[in-house]
Amino acid sequence: MKYPKLFEPANIGSMTLKNRIVLSPLHANFTVCDKYTDRFVKYYEERAKGGAGLIITAHIKAEKDIDPYPKTFGYPIFDSAAEIKYFTDLTETVHKYGTKIAIELSPGTGRIADEPLPDKRPVGPSEIPLLTMPDVKTRELTKDEIKQLVKSYGKAAGLAKAAGFDAIYVHFLAYLGDQFLSSCWNHRQDEYGGSLENRMRFLLECIESVRANVGDDFPLIVGIALDHGFAGGRELEETIEIAKRLEPLNIGALHLRRGSYDAMSLLIPTPYVKDGIAVDYAYEVKKAVNIPIIVDGKLPNAAYCEKLLEEGKTDFVGIARQFVTDPYWPKKAKAGKEDDILPCIRCVQCINRVFFSKSSACSVNPQFGREFEGPLPKTKEPKQVLVAGAGPAGMTVAKFLAERGHSVILAEKSGELGGHLIKAAVPAYKKETAAYLRWLKKQVEENPNVDIRLNTEVTPEFVSSVRPDAVVVCTGSAPYVPAVPGIDRSNVKLATNLLVNYKDEEVGDKIVIVGAGLVGCETALFLKEQGKKDITLVDMLPEVAQDVIYLARLSLLEKLQEEQINSRTGLKLKEIIPEGIIVEDEKGETQTINADTVIIATGLTSDNKLYESLKDEMEEIYAIGDCISPRKFIDAVQEAYAIAKII
Repeated sequence: MKYPKLFEPANIGSMTLKNRIVLSPLHANFTVCDKYTDRFVKYYEERAKGGAGLIITAHIKAEKDIDPYPKTFGYPIFDSAAEIKYFTDLTETVHKYGTKIAIELSPGTGRIADEPLPDKRPVGPSEIPLLTMPDVKTRELTKDEIKQLVKSYGKAAGLAKAAGFDAIYVHFLAYLGDQFLSSCWNHRQDEYGGSLENRMRFLLECIESVRANVGDDFPLIVGIALDHGFAGGRELEETIEIAKRLEPLNIGALHLRRGSYDAMSLLIPTPYVKDGIAVDYAYEVKKAVNIPIIVDGKLPNAAYCEKLLEEGKTDFVGIARQFVTDPYWPKKAKAGKEDDILPCIRCVQCINRVFFSKSSACSVNPQFGREFEGPLPKTKEPKQVLVAGAGPAGMTVAKFLAERGHSVILAEKSGELGGHLIKAAVPAYKKETAAYLRWLKKQVEENPNVDIRLNTEVTPEFVSSVRPDAVVVCTGSAPYVPAVPGIDRSNVKLATNLLVNYKDEEVGDKIVIVGAGLVGCETALFLKEQGKKDITLVDMLPEVAQDVIYLARLSLLEKLQEEQINSRTGLKLKEIIPEGIIVEDEKGETQTINADTVIIATGLTSDNKLYESLKDEMEEIYAIGDCISPRKFIDAVQEAYAIAKII
C-alpha cells in the first residue's frame, strides 16, 4: 500500500476513522428550500465511496429566529426533530462505505449576513459593519439572545446525534462565533467582550450546551482561524492561547485554517498562493497543545500529505476542492494510480459561483453536482463523431463520447493536443493546470474509441471525405491583434506565443504588456519568474484583471502588488514605436510609455469559420467552447459534457 501514514486508522476522540483524510466543509448550494436533497446526498456518497475517512458537512445553522441570515446560500437549519429524516438519509448513506460524518454546526452568521430583511436587522457581538455592505451595521445581541443562541446550539447538536452524525463540528471561523472570539469585531463591554476570557465565553458556553445534549464522550471538532490575514485581525499567538484554553475540554480535534472572508486568498487559496499555506502556522498550535489537528489550505497531493504526517506537522489532512474534481482520489492514491487523479486547478469557480447565489460547478469535472444522475449511459446507437479541435472542449467531448461507445475522430490542426491549456499551463505557479492538461491528454490517448489526428485541419472537404454521423466544432479562439501602426515591429510579441516559445534574449529588460486581463496579468507574473523586473501593464479599462472571477481576482491583485508589477489604466494603444508605445487617455491626450519589448494581450476572438461553413450542410452539428465566444475553461468543459450526453 502506498502512503501508509495517510491511510492508517486514527482517532478523533472516541471516533475511529479508517484513514487520516478529511473532506473539509465546502458548501455547494445544492439545497432546495434550505434542505438537503438527493443531489447533495449523492454528492457526499461519491466522496464516501471514493475513500474519505471523515466527511465534514457544509454550513448548517442551529436556528433562524434571532439570526436568519444568510438568505441566499441555502444553508440548512437544524432546529427541530422534523429535520432529522433529511439528515438521516445522509448519514446512513455515508456510513455504508465505512466513512464517518461530522456536522458543521454554526451558531449564527453575524456580519456575513446578506441583504437585510426589512423587519430583521442582522445581529452580531457588537454593532459592526456587514462585510459586503459596510454602510449597514449589525445590531448588538442582548445577553438574553446570546443565551437563546447557546440553547439552540446545544439542541441542534442533540438532534444531529439522533440523526446519526458521528461528531459535532463547532464552527467558529469567520461567522458569528469567530466574531465573538475576535477583538476586531467584538467591542462588547460586558462579560462577553474585552478580555480573551470574556471573548471565549460564547464558545465555551456553546461547547457546554453541546455536551449537555450529546454527552461527555461524543466527539467534538472545533474549527477556528489560525489568523485573520489582515491588519487588526487575530494573530497566531492569540489562536495558540485559545487552543490552550480548549485543551481541558476533551476536544477531539482542532480544524485549523488561515484567513477570513476579509482575506480570501488565505482561506480559499488560488494558484497565486503557495502550497500548504496554513501548515507552518498550524504546526505551532500542534506543538503547544495535546489536541489532534486537521490542517488544510492547498495541500497539493497525497505525497505532500504523507510527508506532513510523517514529519508530525499534522494529524489529519483536510481537503475539499480535490474531492470536487475527483471523489475517488484517495482510492487512486492508495493504489499508486496518481496519474489517474483529475487534479484541481485552483480556479475557485466552485466557490465563486456559490458567492453569487448559483449552484456550485467545476471547471474540470462536469459530473460534480450531477452525481444524482448516475453514470453516463452507454449509447444504443453508436455513431462516428468528428471533433474538430483538441483544446479543453474538444478533448472533453471526445473523452465522454468515447466512454459512451461512440467512435471519435479527434482532429487538431496543430501538432499538439491542448489548445489554450498549453499556454495557461506554462507558468510555474500554474502547475495544477499543467497536471490537468496531462490528465486530459491521457484520457483521449489511452481510449481505443478515440482516433487522434494531429496536424489535421478540418475543412468542408475533410468532412466530406470522412462522412461522420455528427460533427462537434471546437475550433476555439485566436489572439485579437489591434490594428495600430507598428504592430509588426520586431519589438512586439503576442503573449500567447511568448508563453510557449520564451527566449530570454528576445525579451528586453523594460517590458510593457498591452492588455491587463487574465492573460496579460499572468504573463506579467511569468516574466517575473524569468527574472524580469521592470514590467508595466497597460489597459484601456479603469482597472486591471476585470475579466477575472471575483475570488481569483482578489488573489491575483495581491500577487501583482507583491511582485511589484506596475499598472497604467484608462489608456488606449495608438501606436507602437521603437522606444515603446504611444497611448491616449480619456481626455484624448497622448503620451509615450518607454519599453524595450511590447507584449500584446488584448483578448481573444472566436474562430467560428468552420461551423458557419458546415451548419447548413450537416444534419447533426454542434459548436462548443470558445468558437461560440471566448470564455472560461468551465464553459468549454460544461458545454462539452452537455453535448456528449445528447449525441
